[in-house]
Amino acid sequence: MSLYSEISKRIGWADKKVAIPSIAEAKALNNEVLVNKSIDAFEKVFTLHRFAPTPDGGEDEVAMKLIFEAYTEGRKFFE
Repeated sequence: MSLYSEISKRIGWADKKVAIPSIAEAKALNNEVLVNKSIDAFEKVFTLHRFAPTPDGGEDEVAMKLIFEAYTEGRKFFE
């Protein structure tokens, strides 16, 4: 089983709610995943990607674009 699959099972599919992170937090997570290939940061990004609400523009949208980039690139590392 891939690390991606293990993380996916660990975070589950329950009806969770998580808040959209600030831009600063999203940048930090993005950097941790893309540069350092951090498994812990990828798990946080994956959770945000799966459970955060749809952004309604502004800073939320910028933050979630960074999260989506980290998720899609991180998925390539960990699948």
